[in-house]
Amino acid sequence: MDYKSLGLKCGLEIHQQLDTEKLFCDCPSILQEREPDILIKRKLHAVAGELGEVDPAAMQAALRGASYVYQFYNDSNCLVELDEEPPHEINYDVLDTAILLSALLRAKPVDEIHIMRKTVIDGSNTSGFQRTALISTNGELKLRTGDKIGIQTICVEEDAARIISAKPDEVVYNLDRLGVPLIEIATAPQITSPEMAREVALTLGLLLRSTGKVKRGIGTIRQDLNVSIAHGARVEIKGVQELNLIAKAVENEVIRQVALLSLRDDLRLRNAPYPEKKFYDISQIFTTSQSKIIKSAIEFGKLVYALKLPKFAGLLKKEVSPGRRFGTELADYAKSMGTSGIFHSDELPAYGVTFDEVMRVRAALSLTDKDAFILIVDLKEVSEKALNAVVDRINLAFEKLPGETRKANSDGTTSYIRPLPGGARMYPETDLMPIVVQSRKLSELKKKLPKPPWEQIKQIEKKYKLSNELATELYNENKVQLFEKLFDLTKIEPTIIANTLTNTWNSLNPEVELSAKHFLDLFNALKGGKFSKEAIPQVLEAWLNNLGKNLDAIISDLGLEKLSYADLEKIIDKIVSENTKLIQEKGESALQPLMGDIMKEVRGRTDGKLIMEILQKKLGYGK
Repeated sequence: MDYKSLGLKCGLEIHQQLDTEKLFCDCPSILQEREPDILIKRKLHAVAGELGEVDPAAMQAALRGASYVYQFYNDSNCLVELDEEPPHEINYDVLDTAILLSALLRAKPVDEIHIMRKTVIDGSNTSGFQRTALISTNGELKLRTGDKIGIQTICVEEDAARIISAKPDEVVYNLDRLGVPLIEIATAPQITSPEMAREVALTLGLLLRSTGKVKRGIGTIRQDLNVSIAHGARVEIKGVQELNLIAKAVENEVIRQVALLSLRDDLRLRNAPYPEKKFYDISQIFTTSQSKIIKSAIEFGKLVYALKLPKFAGLLKKEVSPGRRFGTELADYAKSMGTSGIFHSDELPAYGVTFDEVMRVRAALSLTDKDAFILIVDLKEVSEKALNAVVDRINLAFEKLPGETRKANSDGTTSYIRPLPGGARMYPETDLMPIVVQSRKLSELKKKLPKPPWEQIKQIEKKYKLSNELATELYNENKVQLFEKLFDLTKIEPTIIANTLTNTWNSLNPEVELSAKHFLDLFNALKGGKFSKEAIPQVLEAWLNNLGKNLDAIISDLGLEKLSYADLEKIIDKIVSENTKLIQEKGESALQPLMGDIMKEVRGRTDGKLIMEILQKKLGYGK
C-alpha cells in the first residue's frame, strides 16, 4: 500500500515494567501462581470528573455492570492495592530511572511532578483509577535510518491488575501485578509506515534496557499504537506484546480503515436508511430449533431478539481485515455489553439454524432480498444494551469511522474494546504532594548516562570480532557481562561463547537458569578437550535435566570423550570406502553428504573443522 497517499499517521506508546518494588508501596513486584490467601468482590461505578463530565469509556464499562473478584496475597500485597489505605510516598528509584531515560531521549523534565488519577473502571484497578505522573516532555528519538521521531511525553504509572478469567457478569483479577512501576513513552504521530513503527519500538526497547532497571520476559513490555489515515479516525491498539507483530498490526489497521470507508460508500450508493432502534422478540420461531446454541439459551430463559437492516444484504460479510468481517466488528460491540455474540443473515443458515427458520425470520420482519437482519439470544436487558450498541455502530458507518480502543490479537488483527477515552478522566491525586525536581539531582543523573545501545553493540562487535546479530543478541538478552567474564577466564573463541549464551541456550527453551559457574565449568571442560564444540547443545541439555550431577559424569554418560586423531581417521576411512560410488558420481560435491555421515558417527566427539580437513585430504581436495 502507498501509505503516504493514504495519509498514514502513527504514534507509539511503550509501557515497560521496572525491576523495583511497587510504585506506591514496598510490596515486591513478583507474579504469584499459588492459590490466593483472600478473595475480594466489588463493583465499580462511573463518576463525573472535575469538570462535571463522565468519561465515555468509563460509562460503557459501568453499563456492562460486571462484578470484579480480586486475588490477594499476604506476602506480596497490602492495603494500598486494595484501595483501603492511601498510597505511600512514590518510589524514588523509579523517578531517577525515568529522569535518566529523559536525558537519553533529550526530553525536558518538568519543574514539579504531580501525581494524577486516570479513571479506569474495567476492574483492572481496585480504586477505579490508575495513578500516573508526567516526568518530561518534548524529547527526540533518532533512528538508525537517520529519521527523527518526536517524544511527546515520558510518564511513570502503576501497572494494572492481571486478568485471570472473564465472564459476561464477572471478571477475576490477580493483584500481584497491580502497582508494579511502568515507564510510559509516547511518541508524536510521525511514524509513516509499519516498518518504521517496528524500528521505533526496537530502538526505544534498547534504550530502556540500557538503564539496567527494566524487567525482562514476556509481558514486561507492552506497546500501544495510535493509527489513523486520511478521512479515517484515530484508533488506539492496546497491548501489542511481540515486536514482530507491530508492523502487521499497523498494516491491518490501515486495511481495516480503508475497507470501512469503502463500506460507507457502499451504503451511500445503496441509499440505505439508518436502522431504527426497534427490536423484535421472535423467540417463537426457534422454540423447536435444533441449533444447540439457541436451544440451550432458550432453556435458560433467554429470548431471541431481531434487528432489521434495510438494504444491508451482503454488507455484513464484507471483509474489513484479514479473517474479520463487518459482522465481526458488530459482534465485538455486542460483546462489550455482556452478550456472547450475534447471528446475522449473511452467515445463515449455519450453527444449526435452518433455511426454513431464516425464511420465517425474514417473513416475520417483512424483509426483502436486499435486506439483512441481526439476532441476539440473551436476557432482555442484556439484548437491548447489546443491540443499542450495534445500532449506534451501524449508524456511524454511514458517516465516519469511530475513534476506538481496540485489543491486539495474536494474528496481528484487532478487536473492539471500548470508545476512546476523553479528557474528563484525568484529575489530581489528593493523597500525595507534588515533587519538586531539583537541578542538582538532574546534574547528578546526567553524569550516569550510559552510552546509546547501538554504540555499546558496535563496541562489543568490534572488540570481540562478533557478527552484529550475535552482539545484538547478547545485548538484548542482558548477557554482555557474563560473556565478557567467560571470555576473560577461558579465552575460548568469542563466537562460541556468544552463540552458546544466545542461540544454543534459547533453542533448549530451558525452564531453569544456569549460574555463571555452570557456564565457566562448561567452557573449561571444552578448553580441556573433554568434548568438542559441536557437543555443547547435548551437554547443556543433559546437564539441565541432571543439575545435581557432576559435569564430568554428564560427559561420560553421553559418551563424548574426544576421539584421538587415529580413531577419527579410521571412522573417516570406513565411511569413504562405503561411499565410493557417491564420490565417483559427485566428486567434490560429495564432501557435504560425507561430512553429515561422519558427524552422525562421531556424535560431537571431535571438531567439525578437523573432520573436513582430513576428509578433503583423503579425497584430494585439500590445499
